[in-house]
Amino acid sequence: MAEEFSVILFDRGGATAQILAGVLNARAFNAIISFNLQEFLITMGIITVLWITFLLLLAIRMPYETAVTQCMITEMRKDIAQDLQGLDYVDYHEYKTGSFSSWLTTDINTIETSGFRNFYQIVTMIVQTIGSIIGLIYFHWSILLFSVVAAFITLWLPSLGQKKLHAAMGEMTREQENFLSTISNTLKGFDTLFSYNLLSKIVSAVTGASKKVADKKYNQSKATALTAILGASGNVISQVGVLLLTGYLAFLGATTIGAITAAEALSNNIFNSVGNMAGLLAELRSTQSIFDKFSQISKKKDDEKAQFIKQANDIQLNQLSYHYGDNVVVDQLSYQFEQHKKYAIVGPSGSGKSTLLKILSGRLLDYSGSAKVLGNEIKLTDGSSLRDHVIYLDQDPHMFEGTLRENITLGEEFTAHEINQALEKAGLLSYIELYPGLLDRDIGEDGRLLSGGQRQRLALARGFIRNKKIVLLDEGTSNLDNQTAKQIEQGLVNNDELTVIMITHHLSEELREKLDDVLDLGQLPIN
Repeated sequence: MAEEFSVILFDRGGATAQILAGVLNARAFNAIISFNLQEFLITMGIITVLWITFLLLLAIRMPYETAVTQCMITEMRKDIAQDLQGLDYVDYHEYKTGSFSSWLTTDINTIETSGFRNFYQIVTMIVQTIGSIIGLIYFHWSILLFSVVAAFITLWLPSLGQKKLHAAMGEMTREQENFLSTISNTLKGFDTLFSYNLLSKIVSAVTGASKKVADKKYNQSKATALTAILGASGNVISQVGVLLLTGYLAFLGATTIGAITAAEALSNNIFNSVGNMAGLLAELRSTQSIFDKFSQISKKKDDEKAQFIKQANDIQLNQLSYHYGDNVVVDQLSYQFEQHKKYAIVGPSGSGKSTLLKILSGRLLDYSGSAKVLGNEIKLTDGSSLRDHVIYLDQDPHMFEGTLRENITLGEEFTAHEINQALEKAGLLSYIELYPGLLDRDIGEDGRLLSGGQRQRLALARGFIRNKKIVLLDEGTSNLDNQTAKQIEQGLVNNDELTVIMITHHLSEELREKLDDVLDLGQLPIN
């Protein structure tokens, strides 16, 4: 708050210097008319000092204003990120992939230009307008009265287009979200399109998405132009009116001839400021649609839930059901997974295997019946504390751009011994020891320099280093060669510390013999 106040003080100082210089123009002009050289030189000296003061304050204000704005922008991005942190799995995936990227980039940039920048310009213009109006008192009360009335009319006119501009801004920001999602989705498919000689799809996707954004920006520009023209019309009419009134008063002898130039300069300040202010204010108000969008995720934060506390030695399902719309995928399932034991879930596609693991990992909470992990009802338990105990590993775990070490620690602090232990449990340590420095080598975007098996082992190491003892493997080895898949599965099954529940379409007899049980969702009777 202190920083914003400082910017306003710089604005006030600069505007005061500018207005005083404008008022003194009348004195200088009258000195010329009366051939008073001394009066003219003294006045011009004062005017010069005032303009130098204005320029110095401007030189200080501009970079300081930028620094303050960037601090506020950073805080806004932080607030959005914290709101994202509070979303559950389902709420997050209600949005397209590019939506939040657009919020943090395009929408924030729009707020910076149409919001903060316009706000500071409006503050400057308000100070200039008030100061110039006060300056007009020096010449004649009627000029002041006319200027105040005309200023309010000029300020009111652009509000006639405010509703249209607000709607156009909302449509434009939503289309920018769609644009980012389309571009991201298309570029991630480069390898597939390359294989089928369909790279022209990138051109058509980018062009089509860009045209849609262009149409929305054009509509926004038309709405902005309408408010600008309305404000400019009031500005021109008001300036001409002040000039006519001041000239008339000069003919009557009610004010000096020099007052004509000063009144013109001050009225220019007033009506240029008010005319531009009206358009800027309309743009500023239009950013409310973006803030309304941001507030949607703030409202979705979870209520306080119970912390995870171990109260039993099993994962207990009782009459568990889940459906997507009218499609029931898990129907009154009752089952018990005992701690430290190893299980496989099999069944045809659509039998609810992945849905079940997503429930157990706390991703899907809108189930009916009961699902308890070590005595904790999942939908009544704080998701963060539940995930401290569970690794969920799907077919394609995400790899962040950076090193192997960074992808294991994910920014948290761990000792070298802890990292090596996690690597050993995941079956990666022997490989890394063969190549000194590999742990701190970049793995490329999306981990493209790693094999599928290395990616899966790396994902396991992330969980092991955080002492997670429940492993949910959602077809995590289905895309790997048989030998690599076997090594990972055997490593999990042979680890006595873990409770393992894995989904597989190809359960070998060798693996089946080492499991404690197999849950077949394709043959399970309804309880």
